[in-house]
Amino acid sequence: MREWTVKSEEKDQRFNKYLQRRLPGAPSSFLYKMLRKKNITLNDKKASGSELLLEGDLVTLFLSDDTIGKFGGEDGAEDNAKAGGDNELQEYVKAYRQIKGRIGDDGILYEDPDILIVRKPVGVLSQKAADTDRTMNEWLLGYLIENGEADAATLSRFKPSVCNRLDRNTGGILICSKSLTGARKIAEMLRDRTLRKFYRAAVLGTVKKGGKIEGYLSKDTVTNTVNFKETAKNGGDWTRTTYAPVITGGRYSLLEMELITGKTHQLRSHLAQMGHPILGDPKYGDRKVNEKIRGEFGLRGQMLWCCRVEFPRMEGDLARLSEKVICCDPPRIYTEICAVK
Repeated sequence: MREWTVKSEEKDQRFNKYLQRRLPGAPSSFLYKMLRKKNITLNDKKASGSELLLEGDLVTLFLSDDTIGKFGGEDGAEDNAKAGGDNELQEYVKAYRQIKGRIGDDGILYEDPDILIVRKPVGVLSQKAADTDRTMNEWLLGYLIENGEADAATLSRFKPSVCNRLDRNTGGILICSKSLTGARKIAEMLRDRTLRKFYRAAVLGTVKKGGKIEGYLSKDTVTNTVNFKETAKNGGDWTRTTYAPVITGGRYSLLEMELITGKTHQLRSHLAQMGHPILGDPKYGDRKVNEKIRGEFGLRGQMLWCCRVEFPRMEGDLARLSEKVICCDPPRIYTEICAVK
C-alpha cells in the first residue's frame, strides 16, 4: 500500500491526470480498472478519476511496491524525476542567469504564489523553437529554482510556463503561471477574452483617428506568414483589433491597440492590411522604410510592445488580481521616432 497527500501545487487538476503524472508508465486502462475495483481511492472513497483535487486530499494505492515501481512510482514522481534531472535544472539556471540582465532589476512587474508577470526583452523567445533555445520559459524555471520555489520534485508535479506568447522581437508584458491553479485561470481568461491585452506600435504613415480591423487570417506554412481576408469564403480564423493614435507625427504614428482575438501575427498583419505596417517588421513591413529606420536609429525587429493588461473582476482563486491593471511602457525610442515631423 502507498499513500500520497495532494500538495498545493497539485490541486485543481483532475484525479486521472494526477495519477498519470505519479505513475507515468501505467496505461489509462489500468488506472481506471484500479479505480473501479477501489484499489486506488480518494479520501478513502471510490473515485471515477474526474474529480478535481484539493490540497490535502489523500490518495491511497492498494498496490504492491513492485507494481508501483514498474509504473515509475517508486517513491512518487519526486524521486522518479530526480534521475537525470540535475542537468536539466542546471540548464534552467543557466538560462535564467543569461537572460536576467536583459530583463533588469525592475523587470518583475507582479508576483504572487500563482502568477508572475515579467517584462520580456526583445530578441528572446517565449517558448522553445529548437532544443538549444534558451527562452522565457527556461528563464522562469531558473528563476524559481534560484529563489528556492522549485526543484526536481515540484517540477515533476507541475512545470510552470508562460501563458501569453510574444514573438521573439516583440517585447513587453509576459504572464507566467507558477502553479496549476494559475495556469488554469489564466488559460480560462484568455479563452473567454476577459483578460484585456493592449499593445503599442510605431507604424508607417499618419493615423489621426481610431477604429477597428476585422477579418479572417489563414496561415501560409511555406512563408510562415498569415493572409488577411475580409470574408471567410476560403476559411481562416476570425480576428478583431481596435486601435487609437497616441502620437501622430509627420512620417510615423504611435498607436495603442487592443487585441480582441489573439492569433499568430494578428497585429502585424492587421496594421499592414490597413496600410500602416509596423516599423522594422521584416515580414509585413516596408523594406525600404525598415532600412532607413535601421540606418537612422539602429533598430532591429518590429516596434511592437505589449504595454498593458487588465484583469476582470474575480472571486476565489486569483481574487488578488481582480480588476488589477499592469502597465509596462515601451522604450523611449518609440515616442522619439513617432514625434519626427
